[in-house]
Amino acid sequence: MKRSILTASAALLLCGKLAAQTPPQYEFGGLAMSADALSTADLFSLSQQSFNFGTARSMAMGGAFTSLGADQASMVINPAGLGMYNRGEIAVTPMMTFSRAETPAGLTPSGAMPFRSNGKNRFALGNIGGVFNVYEGTGRLLSVNFGVGYNRLADYNYSYSFEFAGSNRTSSIADAFAVQLEAGGAYVDDNGTIAMKRDGWTATDWRIDPFFWPAVGAYKTYLVDYDRTDKLWYPGEIGDNATVNGGASVRSIGSAGEFDISMGANLNNKLYFGFTLGIQSIYQKKSIYYGEGYNYGGGNGYNLDQGGEYAVDRNGNPLANVMQSMGMTQTATVEGAGVNFKLGVVYSPVPNLRLGMAFHTPTFYSLDRRYGMSMSTASIGATSETDPRPHDYTSDTASDILEDSGDSGWEFVSPSRLMFGASYTFGDVAIVSVDYERDWYNGIRVKNMPYLAYGPAASDFKQDMKYYFKGSNTVRAGVEVRPLPMLSVRAGFGYNGSMLRDERTILSSPAVAETTYYTAGLGFSLSRSVYLDVAYCYVKDTTTPYMLFYGNRYADDEAKTEIYQSEVYTTDFTRHNVALTLGFRF
Repeated sequence: MKRSILTASAALLLCGKLAAQTPPQYEFGGLAMSADALSTADLFSLSQQSFNFGTARSMAMGGAFTSLGADQASMVINPAGLGMYNRGEIAVTPMMTFSRAETPAGLTPSGAMPFRSNGKNRFALGNIGGVFNVYEGTGRLLSVNFGVGYNRLADYNYSYSFEFAGSNRTSSIADAFAVQLEAGGAYVDDNGTIAMKRDGWTATDWRIDPFFWPAVGAYKTYLVDYDRTDKLWYPGEIGDNATVNGGASVRSIGSAGEFDISMGANLNNKLYFGFTLGIQSIYQKKSIYYGEGYNYGGGNGYNLDQGGEYAVDRNGNPLANVMQSMGMTQTATVEGAGVNFKLGVVYSPVPNLRLGMAFHTPTFYSLDRRYGMSMSTASIGATSETDPRPHDYTSDTASDILEDSGDSGWEFVSPSRLMFGASYTFGDVAIVSVDYERDWYNGIRVKNMPYLAYGPAASDFKQDMKYYFKGSNTVRAGVEVRPLPMLSVRAGFGYNGSMLRDERTILSSPAVAETTYYTAGLGFSLSRSVYLDVAYCYVKDTTTPYMLFYGNRYADDEAKTEIYQSEVYTTDFTRHNVALTLGFRF
């Protein structure tokens, strides 16, 4: 189904309420409820780039190449470095990535533990390209070099999961769905069909705003029900005395890379300048699973012969039909391209010292997105004669698919970047290089987006970006030592600071807030024309805090305020990257 009628988006931040102007007010969202549209966290994730990919030499030196050159990583960092080539070159860099994730215990009453694979291993291409001399002279302009190639910028391959147990009754996502449906004005008509009035017409079933699709699926699979008399939504088949056990799993594949067309020039071996036209390619497929199981004193809540106790409703009466479990899977695929421009300069005021500066314009992205969700539940009990919906109380499923593409696609611009670097060469023995980078994440702007009936407009994204986020600082350092003419030993370090103004900000889904990495490598000069570099990079990513779901209803009467939300989680990622570059000079 195309997003051509109405849609909705998740609450982007837990900091503010999304609701009507008068009480009651509502807020709802979280990782398991916010997948129908791109969120603030998604925009950050798609904008984040790492310059410790690319060639094995640049990886081994921590990506500190703003003032260094004669490496194909210069195309994506500082194109002025291409002016330092005195020979042509063709190189290729295959690499392997090994990702591991951990959601620390102690965040939930009983702690969190993995229940699926928390690792992801992938083969990738870090770099491939060539640099060619197009001009050599004897005047002030000594040479001009042309470069073309592909460099990897981001890795979206990861997998993490965790389960929780012993939570109280209010932790069920069914309560959050009930609040969400109430906020949307949803009701059940005389035919037993879920409906929602919008702009003078009535939408039913899957024609309701896609943000409500998981909640629609919850009604279709009997996870929630509607009281026509009191016009209230509630978890109809989950006992008020239930203990909720559950788990979540996220699996992602994909990457971001850039096809570069670069030029670099050399003036008197003192001043180098260059530019790059970068065309980026993005692909990510992310699957989010969330599930719950319900226990009643050790039994199933229906048959006391199997132990436990009866499941009871809000009034303490036994339920005729008792929910046993639910599971929901949402899959979102993002695919598209972006374009940017890079300018750079390197100046050598004295022999052996180089000072570099580079500016990266914001990248303009145009993305298509495909979203699908499915839900299933299992119940036991006696069929209700008063419920017009057909069901057998064993297993029920619901699903649909949404596409945001073309005029209904997403367009946004990433942060601009400014880099400074300094390096010093100790003859043919050693090189030391240090970089500083500033990224203005508060400058992310949405230029085009699908109509979001319950979510922000582009102007709201802009306001949130400016208010909640700031520029981030990155420091990189690298060293190269040549103990032998044929051997180079390298090491590096990098740190990327947070972009949040307040570290307590909870996003609707996790985004990498802080990154630290350590690198090492070796370089072998096999002959005058052939070289081989190997590198290793250890990366530690810490994400922003997030919730699996939240659905809160605020009323003037505090006794009528309802708060339904999961615990707060953080997930840490570690990555091990291994790269090998084989290059040929001519």
